[in-house]
Amino acid sequence: MADFLVNRTYVDNQRILYVDPGSGGFWKYGGFSGGNIWGSSKMAPFDQNFYLILNVAVGGTSGFFPDDVNYGVKKPWKNNSPRAAEDFWNAHSQWLPTWQGDNVALLIDYVEFRSL
Repeated sequence: MADFLVNRTYVDNQRILYVDPGSGGFWKYGGFSGGNIWGSSKMAPFDQNFYLILNVAVGGTSGFFPDDVNYGVKKPWKNNSPRAAEDFWNAHSQWLPTWQGDNVALLIDYVEFRSL
């Protein structure tokens, strides 16, 4: 399999990610120690078949959305909540009316991977 030079990610023909892992590959780029369990290619593990998972996730506690964020409806969970997803669902009467069909859906036309 060809050794890729960089990882480029595009959305609607606009590049949103450009990664050149350097000669140490993604193993070194990721700061892992020891030998590279993925292989010898600098693009490993992306130089072999893999699955890409795309999803819409709610109730996250990583701090991406601060606790005081408000988009017309206050965020219904706290980042330190041990039951953030449950808190989110329990407040569905507040946020569900703001979700209006395909206007809030994750729509994917296609995903394409090409070697350079």
